[in-house]
Amino acid sequence: MRIQFTVTDEELEILTKKAIEGGFPSVTEYCNCKCSSLQENTSYADLYTTLLNKISSLPKGKEFVLRELIATPPALIGRWFYENVNKGLVKNVEHIGKAEGGVEKYKRI
Repeated sequence: MRIQFTVTDEELEILTKKAIEGGFPSVTEYCNCKCSSLQENTSYADLYTTLLNKISSLPKGKEFVLRELIATPPALIGRWFYENVNKGLVKNVEHIGKAEGGVEKYKRI
């Protein structure tokens, strides 16, 4: 099911700030996880945070693909990560192309 709602520019700014402060990969995930009926459903946010923590522990210059850090990463996590790296939201990583099999390849910087 898809649920949509409209927010003002000011509300979006507040939501964006809270999502970043909370370590969420997007405003959408922040809103999903903060919805009272979905409190127990935070696995994607937790998995994304785990991914970021594992990357931070890699040595600088280390090249990697997500499946080396998280066994069978969900496609949604891969998409969030790819988008956030390209937007500059993940400061310690750069996208360096594709590895064998067409999976995205990154480098810890």
